[in-house]
Amino acid sequence: MSPHQKIDVLKKQERSYLSGSVALDDDQYVLYDDLNDEVHLLDEMQERYIEVYIQKHWKRGKWQGFGILETENGLLELHAGDMVRVKRRLPFALDEMLKELQDETFIRFITQLNALSFSPFDCIYSYNALIFLDNSVNKKGVSFYQFDNEDSLCAVQHHFGRGIHSSDRLEITTSLGKRMLICGMY
Repeated sequence: MSPHQKIDVLKKQERSYLSGSVALDDDQYVLYDDLNDEVHLLDEMQERYIEVYIQKHWKRGKWQGFGILETENGLLELHAGDMVRVKRRLPFALDEMLKELQDETFIRFITQLNALSFSPFDCIYSYNALIFLDNSVNKKGVSFYQFDNEDSLCAVQHHFGRGIHSSDRLEITTSLGKRMLICGMY
């Protein structure tokens, strides 16, 4: 599986976008996130690309400021009430862990997380011990991840080993008492 295929899998995940309606507040354009009842300044968004819902399709444009998106067809002005979405970014530590996983383990992890009603974009805490072992030939350790889908919590421990033989063991436990185990050796 290429890195682009993993990205495509992640794009299709629940809650992978911050979405809501545009509002004008004190001459500043904001995104009102109706799901979480939060307001985000569009000028302060880390991601400079915004999608606006026009004629039953999402149209992507680069944020220029002052309510203007530069699209492939020219400039587009946003108005109060327009539906927009911005691609969420995964926490760096989680993103690096997902890139490290072998394809089969990656798919199994995402599938199991989804089966428990979680998305990688529900991650609220991530610690990837593997990031700190870059210069080691044989790497072994445990990383920790926490997810919150607003209904329950999920803890993931990623036991890893890297060297001549590599392994991944993902222990998944939810606050509702559900547990899953994914093992991969290669």
